[in-house]
Amino acid sequence: MNDTSVKLQIANRSYPLKGSAEELILLEKAAEMVNQRLKEYETAFGVRDLQDLLAMCSLHIAAEKLGYQKEMTTNEEEINRELDVLNDLIKSFGKENSVL
Repeated sequence: MNDTSVKLQIANRSYPLKGSAEELILLEKAAEMVNQRLKEYETAFGVRDLQDLLAMCSLHIAAEKLGYQKEMTTNEEEINRELDVLNDLIKSFGKENSVL
């Protein structure tokens, strides 16, 4: 594995990280998103304390993740129901044709 190093800036602090090029691209995008959200919260709520902003950002991101997980579970359940219907149709079609 070819790990490379990068220093990411989050909330005016530098964080050195190592990882593959693909991982670092994702981490850089994530750091940009966090910094953008921190700016949005600072503007919207007038909060200047970085610890408070980071806590708000963490809470929001965690809530989003939980929402996506719930949505994925719901989608998976719906897909499974549809697959069951298709399997039943295939079985009934096979039974009809085996009688002939």
